Amino acid sequence: MKYTSNNFHLHYIPQYRLLIQSDFLEDTLLVLDESNEIQALYSYPSNNPDTEAAKLLGLPFQDVTISLPLQSLVFVPTEVYNSRDIEHYQDFMIDENKTRTQTFHIEQLGITALYQYDLLLRNRWATLFPAARLLSDSQVMLSSLATDLPAQGTILGLHVKDKQVELFVFSAGTLQLYNIFDIETQDDLQYFILHACNTLDIAARFDKVILSGIDSTHNFAHVAGQYTDLAEFFTPKTTVHTADETVEAKISSFNLLADYPTCVS
Repeated sequence: MKYTSNNFHLHYIPQYRLLIQSDFLEDTLLVLDESNEIQALYSYPSNNPDTEAAKLLGLPFQDVTISLPLQSLVFVPTEVYNSRDIEHYQDFMIDENKTRTQTFHIEQLGITALYQYDLLLRNRWATLFPAARLLSDSQVMLSSLATDLPAQGTILGLHVKDKQVELFVFSAGTLQLYNIFDIETQDDLQYFILHACNTLDIAARFDKVILSGIDSTHNFAHVAGQYTDLAEFFTPKTTVHTADETVEAKISSFNLLADYPTCVS
């Protein structure tokens, strides 16, 4: 995907926001103006940005937010979390350097997450944008979903990115399971959904399935629909717009990007 609006102007760069979704296979760049109109949308192989993407990344953006994959993640009930126990929590981290362990709290779920970004990708982006704000897609998903969970019923959340799926299961308003799986086929997705149900000892039928990272034409959307009567696509709280119909259709696959700035300080 390569799109640049006719209204994109270099002298507006200080007012534009650059939102980046980075991963091991593909990076996506979204540029928004002050009215949340899409000024640019680029996707490219993460290890081989083309000339146009390289030029965009070389511009002096001042407002940059980047989503990175995680190499370590652990959830702790907020009521028992104590920052002075960082040495204990560090045992669950891949990187022994505790200065690279971050935390975020989700009040509605009563959990505190301790996590580390993938170090290689973090270092790569820090070279380009040392002042950028960092987050993870899981942070956006959990923070957004937590504000509208029903008190009863089960919800399955699926966020697809490259060849991975982040799987969330909520029951009666609480997070019961979160995991990341490598997937290649529809059968893989079916296996991990059923595995989650068996782990939690619940029926393989959800009151709602919430999908992100794909659109309705994706094969995984069809698979997810087999486990519910109500499948919905994640709706960002931040609305972006464009006059280009092709971009309008494509942006639904990158729905988390718009909410990145709302989840970081």
